[in-house]
Amino acid sequence: AATPASRPGQARRGVSGFFRSSFDATPRSRTPVARVAPTDFPRRLSADASSPGTQDRASIITPALAARLDATVRRRDDLLQSLVADPPPPHRQMASINKELSRVERVVAAWDRLRCRREEIESLTSVLRHLKSEDDEELRAMASAERDDVERDVREIEERLALLLLPRDDADDATGAVLEVRAGAGGDEAALFAADLLKMYELHAKRRGWRFEMLSCSRQESGGDREAAASFEAPANGERVDADVADSAYAALRFESGVHRVQRVPVTETQGRVHTSTASVAVLPHIDELDVDGLVREEDVRVDTMRASGAGGQHVNTTNSAVRLTHVPTNTVVVCQDERSQHKNKDKAFKVLRARVYEAKRMEQHASRADHRRGLIGSGDRSERVRTYNFKEGRVKDHRVNHLSNDLEGFLSGGDALREMLDVLEREDRKRRLEEFEA
Repeated sequence: AATPASRPGQARRGVSGFFRSSFDATPRSRTPVARVAPTDFPRRLSADASSPGTQDRASIITPALAARLDATVRRRDDLLQSLVADPPPPHRQMASINKELSRVERVVAAWDRLRCRREEIESLTSVLRHLKSEDDEELRAMASAERDDVERDVREIEERLALLLLPRDDADDATGAVLEVRAGAGGDEAALFAADLLKMYELHAKRRGWRFEMLSCSRQESGGDREAAASFEAPANGERVDADVADSAYAALRFESGVHRVQRVPVTETQGRVHTSTASVAVLPHIDELDVDGLVREEDVRVDTMRASGAGGQHVNTTNSAVRLTHVPTNTVVVCQDERSQHKNKDKAFKVLRARVYEAKRMEQHASRADHRRGLIGSGDRSERVRTYNFKEGRVKDHRVNHLSNDLEGFLSGGDALREMLDVLEREDRKRRLEEFEA
């Protein structure tokens, strides 16, 4: 066990550190401090009723979870030992170990921080018991204020741990995303709206520093997109914005799947009537980052080459640059003709094909947990209506969380309004997952 001096939380010397040096008659031992049992922790918080701000609540970290967290610490140590073993593990096993270690270390770091904060609360509670004189009112106020801050920190850390301990989806490990948009009801207006949505996500990607790559696009003469797919990927050294997910494109966009509805006057409308059109969005994880070997085997894919069609220059109708992939077991078809090179089109098509096949398999597995999925922020199904864009009133409403944005222009430009909507969806999902954890 690590000594208190070696823990990150002990470097924080506030009022508790001041009072330790003031009231301890003997130097502090460098032996480990006895840890407070999880069941004892809430009772000890409310031991000093004279201190304002103390909350009498039950910790969500039960003794069983504490034992599980201690087992996670031991698992982390075992993984570290396996990395330095002689001989070293094979390359594929090494990658799997590093992947598991990255997840386990986040749990261990939060658990260590929680134990340090609990010890700080114990120390501050002891200090408040010693301060009985009226001359110590200022010091009592300082100690009480710091204890309130630490208690709030404890609650936040417990919530982070709860999220980390919830069952994980394999797709949560993906950082990049493949986003597909398809025009729905509404003819040319629906295709124009689909193009607007894809442009919105592209502009949002640029604002967040993500890498954007168009994978395929079926553009119409009106300028709209009947169907399009694009890749979004955050930098490899992206900053982590939360305990359970990285600052990844997939984590940010995963709740965008569903039917988006627009109410506006089309450019082709001569009488000024408002039309309603739809476009569907599907957000799929990058399969290259996941351990899904054998999901799409090359022998199961039929590759057809053809001449590209539509506007595009001399390579159109002159070379067999277009590629059509058919995954025979699932009858999934992907066509790509955006690049002049057949090899580049084939690579892009395979990226979309793997994402679609994986998503279909994942949704099939989740169908057995339909009741659970209904409790989350949307099912992720293409047929689920998620959002309405009302141009006449200049607002955007998300029907899953009933959140309203009155900045339609800023929303479609991928600005702060869209970022706020994504954050609201993430917070609501976190809230419901925590409710599930505590149930």
